[in-house]
Amino acid sequence: MPTTSVPSSQLQDSEKNEKQLDTDGVERFKPTSDDDACFKLWNMYISQAHEYDKALLEGWKGDMEGMLLFSALYSATLTALIVESYKKLQLEPADLTTSLLTTISLQLASISNGTATVFEPPDTSFKPMASSLICNMLWFLSLALALTCSLLATFVQQWTRDFLHKTTMRPSPVVQARVLAFSYFGLQRFGMHTFVDVIPILLHISLFFFFAGLVAFLLPVSLPLTILMTCVLFIFVLVYSALTLHPLLSLDTPYRTPLSDLLWRLGNALALRKHGLSGDLSLTEAMIEKSLHKSPERDGRCMEFTMKLLDHDTELVPMFEAVSEAIISFGTTSGVRLANFGIVAPLIQSPNPENNMISRIHNFISASGSLAGDPQHRARTMQLCLYTLYTLACLVIRHGKESVWSDYGQYPVFWFQRDLLELLSSSPSLPKGYLISTIAALRTSRVQGFRRCIEWMSKALSSSKANTERLAEVRSIFSNLSREDIDWTSEKFTHHFDQLGSTLQNACMSGMTETDAAALVQQVQEDIAQLMDMSRWKAALISVLSQFLSEAADAALVPFEMDMVLTLIYSIMPEIPESKVFDQSLDIEEDEAQATYLLQSTSTDPESVSPELFTLVFRLLFSTKRALHYTGAVKSRLVLYKYLNNSTSEQRKLLIESDSACRSTQECIFLDLSSDGAGDLARWCISGGVQEVYYGIGFFKSTVSPRLLSFAKGIFRLIPTASTNFTQYRWWFLQSTNTERILCKDIINKLENLSRGHDISNSHDISSIIIPTMDDIHALGQRLLPKTPVLECPLPCPPNVYQHWITEIRDYVFSMHLLIATKYINIMNTSFQNVLDGDWDNIRHSTTTYQGHIYELAQLEFAKSIMELMSLRPWNQPEKSSKSKLFDYLWRLSTNWCWVTDVKSAKILAEAIQLHKNDAKFNGIVWYEQACLDRCMEVIQRAGAVEEPVSQ
Repeated sequence: MPTTSVPSSQLQDSEKNEKQLDTDGVERFKPTSDDDACFKLWNMYISQAHEYDKALLEGWKGDMEGMLLFSALYSATLTALIVESYKKLQLEPADLTTSLLTTISLQLASISNGTATVFEPPDTSFKPMASSLICNMLWFLSLALALTCSLLATFVQQWTRDFLHKTTMRPSPVVQARVLAFSYFGLQRFGMHTFVDVIPILLHISLFFFFAGLVAFLLPVSLPLTILMTCVLFIFVLVYSALTLHPLLSLDTPYRTPLSDLLWRLGNALALRKHGLSGDLSLTEAMIEKSLHKSPERDGRCMEFTMKLLDHDTELVPMFEAVSEAIISFGTTSGVRLANFGIVAPLIQSPNPENNMISRIHNFISASGSLAGDPQHRARTMQLCLYTLYTLACLVIRHGKESVWSDYGQYPVFWFQRDLLELLSSSPSLPKGYLISTIAALRTSRVQGFRRCIEWMSKALSSSKANTERLAEVRSIFSNLSREDIDWTSEKFTHHFDQLGSTLQNACMSGMTETDAAALVQQVQEDIAQLMDMSRWKAALISVLSQFLSEAADAALVPFEMDMVLTLIYSIMPEIPESKVFDQSLDIEEDEAQATYLLQSTSTDPESVSPELFTLVFRLLFSTKRALHYTGAVKSRLVLYKYLNNSTSEQRKLLIESDSACRSTQECIFLDLSSDGAGDLARWCISGGVQEVYYGIGFFKSTVSPRLLSFAKGIFRLIPTASTNFTQYRWWFLQSTNTERILCKDIINKLENLSRGHDISNSHDISSIIIPTMDDIHALGQRLLPKTPVLECPLPCPPNVYQHWITEIRDYVFSMHLLIATKYINIMNTSFQNVLDGDWDNIRHSTTTYQGHIYELAQLEFAKSIMELMSLRPWNQPEKSSKSKLFDYLWRLSTNWCWVTDVKSAKILAEAIQLHKNDAKFNGIVWYEQACLDRCMEVIQRAGAVEEPVSQ
């Protein structure tokens, strides 16, 4: 993030102002370097606090403006009524005049009649009626409260403006933050929230006084009007009370009055907790907290409402993206957010096509050809559609796995209908990588749904209900399935499914006795048991997996989220994990096994079919016992060998690094070596099979792994019985030598371990090591040194005898080792390729460090091979040629050939070196060539040779 900085001029001005002294000479606050270091921290506080304060003060301001307007209108209306009502509190002059005129009229009438009338002065005393007194008291109180509310509202508006001014007048974030905190906490301390809440309460009380005074005002005027207004007042009080209490009972109500907060706080003070909430929360905080509690029903209604508003399919694209993000979770083991299932489920199980997202995606893809705009944008949109379907399938599958025994009426059997799969399969223009994964996920979901339906029927049969009721329930569940839902090949499964349908059809007959129903229940149980057979469901999984891998191989790409899709396929049935899918112990029928025969039609180009994909295709082939013996098995093995031959070392490693794939490959090779190897089979079995497996499982390593040793021993046993189709192939001799080299390297390593000093007093323990090693030495010696006897281990024996035996047996083994190196040299002497075959790095190490005795036969064969190589003038060949490389490599091996003791061999080696030195294009001695020559001459001279084969 970029660092926020304050202009230097502003900082200088600020510091200058903050250094000023007040009138008493006290230095004012100025930020320190520590304060400045909290610049961003205080900025974060200010940004959050300002948002809160702004919302709070704007709310107060709006409320006060409304109250000012209402109280002004209300006061004007009330004043007009008071002008009339207060007159009834005093004697009216008009009433006195009327009384005097009445008296005068009476006197005139008496005079005319000749009678005498006594004059009585009018009564000027006055006492207002109780109703008038009450009316005026209530209305004057009401007016006073209304005017008070207006004044207080004006105060609140002034205080809020003052608050905002104080908290924003200083530019420094540190100062501004401290002022803001000081002011806000003071606002809390002196109860301004309560003060603001009291203002509308006073206005509401004023309104109550008005209605009560209105009743008293009408009482002397008209009784019916009084009764009417009394009813209005009662209704008003009743409604107001309901509005006050309603939010205390239901926090989601939109109604409330100022008294609601007071009653809520009173309840908190009395520890009357409701709605499952804890803590001293205000009513507003309680409403917010309650709304955050998850409600799948409410969430689902929100999603349905959203879908209803999306009238046009083109408006759905953001919805697709939002749903995908709500579902997928790359950081969890399941890969999806199961907690969000309740939000998404209403979108995909709604019977209304307009509210069903899957239906809307179906329509969207159907109309994709008519979409206008950029083709790339259209492709991205289709990709998003497929991705949304894929994530929905993942969610449904994972949820189905977690809720195995849920009520079968709660969720659909099939979330994704057949017509959607048909649409996707017939739409080649869709993004292929996403399409392949999506179809596999949808098919997996349908297989899971079918399987769960069978489980529900089995569960219904195991209930304690009457036979007829159980049959009716099974028939109800079965009605969700049809034969078209079996989208994998299985004659046996289809037969039992049809038989179950016929049995349930017979169960519909009226008048069926309980005995007949019991017989039908038994038959249904037998059919369901056949449908529940794990082999049938392994066939279903293999079918889904086969289509997935086949389409990926044909499209020459790695499908989107391939590992995730495979995990989904393996996970839908816990009884058949990945190991069971590829385990031959759970076998399937012949027609079901057809889905495993993909290898014979798979490309042999690693650039088209990745090693990960090819490995799955190959493992699928060996998921049944028919892998090596079905029609076309030879063709499948040829595809395997060619693919291995075309692979790089890294690709080959990925292909055969798993135990199952390696074992299956070895099984293919052993089978072919035991056959006649007709056609191209022998050539590819040797060059693409044996060789590549050797290289892939560690041929060039200094140690021999158990896997490599086991495979080499298997090849070693089959070498003598191999047909001429193998032995006449020019690379047969190389693979035979590689096999011998592996066995010899393993023996050398074991002898090194035995020579380091074991406790030979415990003959049982050391024999467990020596006996298998001696078996290997005997087997290899019969091939390389058949006429030389092997010295047996003399255990139990003294330590010196044991060490002597170790020395002699190592001489025997290293003699075989030199013969193997000789074979490599002979192979290269006749080779026309530029590749240096053989394990020369490890040969060099063991040859140069050995100080013992090598048998004369091995020395002589080695010297002859060197002479044959030197006769080809390798130093005159291109630098990168195989013979030039071997020539250079061999003299690196001759660092300390102290084992050269045979005179005949020494003469041949010396002659070979002289051949190089006497060449017209001799450019000088190489590596340790001279040291070897000196060693040979020493051997010859010590033997007293008469002729000098080398001119010095």
